[in-house]
Amino acid sequence: MRAALLVLALAAVVAAQPGPPPDAPRWGREQVETVIIGKFATELNLTPEQAERFFPRFRQFQNQTEDMQRQQGERRRLLLGFSGDANADSQQVGDLLKEQSRNEQQMLEFKRLFLEDVSHFLTPQQVSRCSILMDELPRRLHEFIRERRHEGGPELEQRRDSGPSGHGRRRGY
Repeated sequence: MRAALLVLALAAVVAAQPGPPPDAPRWGREQVETVIIGKFATELNLTPEQAERFFPRFRQFQNQTEDMQRQQGERRRLLLGFSGDANADSQQVGDLLKEQSRNEQQMLEFKRLFLEDVSHFLTPQQVSRCSILMDELPRRLHEFIRERRHEGGPELEQRRDSGPSGHGRRRGY
């Protein structure tokens, strides 16, 4: 019961934080955020006081890195295209790889700063577990979304396809 109340309280805290523009497609965003909140609250065994301080900082970290993650995805798509192109331009590939490396370093620095910040009120064990969860988060979210799409039927498919380009927006946590 306590865990359920904590998740609901944390959902309210996260929902109150600024997010993407209101016109951005929001396929399952609330559902995904609730899962993230629950996962972190449970696995870190956060007290209500810790959760109140943790989740606004975590949301800020996500907002800082969201655009960078989206750019990384675009670079991966371009590199995938070049990988199958016999006439791929080596300069373009090299530039993409350099941009990708710089972006990864910047995201790692944001993660380091976030973990340093939360280390002021989390135990060393919680900070260590948080770091591991953050590394696992993209894979876990991908699995969660894939499972929901298979379970969701037409309603979820319709929401996923409701973006301006016909594709739902995937948030890279």
